Amino acid sequence: MSLTAFIIRRLLWTVPVLLCVMLATFALLRGAGGSPFRPPPGYSGVPAPLQRELSDFYHLDDPWFVEFGMYVKNVATLNFGPSMVVRGEDVTDVIKRQFPITLQLVGLAALVSLPLGVGLGVLAARRANSWVDLAVTSASSLLLVVPVFFLSYVLSRYLVLEWHLFPLGWNTSRSKVLPTVTLALAPTGYIARLIRVAVVETLQEDYVRTAHAKGLLEYRIVWVHVLRNSLVPFLSSAVSMLALLVTGSFFVERSFRVPGASSAFLDAAFTRDYPLLMGLTVVLAVIVLLANLVADVLLAIVDPRVRDAMRS
Repeated sequence: MSLTAFIIRRLLWTVPVLLCVMLATFALLRGAGGSPFRPPPGYSGVPAPLQRELSDFYHLDDPWFVEFGMYVKNVATLNFGPSMVVRGEDVTDVIKRQFPITLQLVGLAALVSLPLGVGLGVLAARRANSWVDLAVTSASSLLLVVPVFFLSYVLSRYLVLEWHLFPLGWNTSRSKVLPTVTLALAPTGYIARLIRVAVVETLQEDYVRTAHAKGLLEYRIVWVHVLRNSLVPFLSSAVSMLALLVTGSFFVERSFRVPGASSAFLDAAFTRDYPLLMGLTVVLAVIVLLANLVADVLLAIVDPRVRDAMRS
């Protein structure tokens, strides 16, 4: 099977997976109870005429399978429909306005954590069983153990609210520094541990000893030959790292008042705004599925064994 055929097959598989995600989310939201037409204290209710229009649009009075089928049809045409709580605003408008901010935060954190984690992992592997290795391994474990919501709370309270070293929000370059660093810490530790173990194992391979015997420069052996093979376990775990970034971004956005998707998601959950919750979940699922596909393609490029398995 060629790489193109592999990509096409994986894209086709995303359709049933996405349908399963939508059905599971739909069932959970309906089972949670509550109604967007009876909002909690602090939220204005929806006028009766608008309630009727929303009920007709989303088929709320029809059986669940009819309601779900119509929603799938709307999503297939990229029509997420109007919000049930925020008057005069479509779900698509909320997604376009707030989701790019979350993606920007996640992207910046990935750009920080990837080179930093790889560099620390290689450094620890080349100094295996030394104090440098112990320091990097201990720091990586600590970054993974400390919850991101606790770290976000502490850093936002002291560095922002009390010491005024950084501003809140997402309007300036300076305001983006602390949320990005906070979100990048746990993935940095995760990547550093993966790369450290992989590089230590790869350095024991015969071809590495052969490269040393041929007189190749040390940096070329490590950064070209060893690191390429060591990236295989990292690419296999890329979706797990993405999950760390996406879930962590919700806590980071709330702590540093970043106007991303987390505020819309939590408000929608609180007010039972089903279309907005479903829309955000669908977009997030698509991003994760596409990231998984990209990771598999990169794995096939890096690892010849995967390419051989695809051709067989």
